[in-house]
Amino acid sequence: MAMAISGQDLEVFIFFSNFGEEKKMKIFFLTSGFPNGFTDDFIQRLKKYYCNKGLFVFIASDFAGYSKTDKYADLFISMFKEKGIVFDKVQVIDNRVSKDEAIHYLERADIVWISGGDTLKQISYIKEYGLIPSLQNRNGITIGMSAGSINMAKRVILPKDIEDNIPELSIFEGIGLVDINIEPHLDTESEKNMEDIYEATEYATIYGLFDNSFIEVVDDSTEFYGAYIKYEKSI
Repeated sequence: MAMAISGQDLEVFIFFSNFGEEKKMKIFFLTSGFPNGFTDDFIQRLKKYYCNKGLFVFIASDFAGYSKTDKYADLFISMFKEKGIVFDKVQVIDNRVSKDEAIHYLERADIVWISGGDTLKQISYIKEYGLIPSLQNRNGITIGMSAGSINMAKRVILPKDIEDNIPELSIFEGIGLVDINIEPHLDTESEKNMEDIYEATEYATIYGLFDNSFIEVVDDSTEFYGAYIKYEKSI
């Protein structure tokens, strides 16, 4: 039986139809850091896809560093709450959950946060736990911060950084969510940092993100918010 829909009802119907479509999308945010709290731009973009009724999953960088993991998970949850974003449940993924439990949480997550920290250690744990297929296949929002953003790339080109436990230029298969390589916490005043970034550009374009900047990737659309510098191989 056909059902007549008034103009106002049609608008509501379209809204909920589009909302359902957005929920099935893969939305990626690559961030550097937010030292003074989340920016309004970031929160505005996130609220486009999230409606405050969901599961937040926090993937640690060091699966054995419980106290540091809990400290930062609590910090970011508090930062979200200050901006009016809340969650029904928060789950940390580290050695305190089994591999099967971790996959279970990822498959049900509305937002997955891939934390900052030790880049090489984090990707090692993610691979050891077999999380990559679930991260690649899930719909919803995935947010990387610093090391987490770096590891979201398909092929990671990681500049040398002794202070961050990266003794040499490293190239490895990442999680495979985006085709973007970033250098977070960009410091253009550091001559050594610039040398290491330019060395990495022999293998891929590197996007240097200053803190408070972020990249949003939805389907084939990539948008940059805030200050960044694009480093490419010199001809």
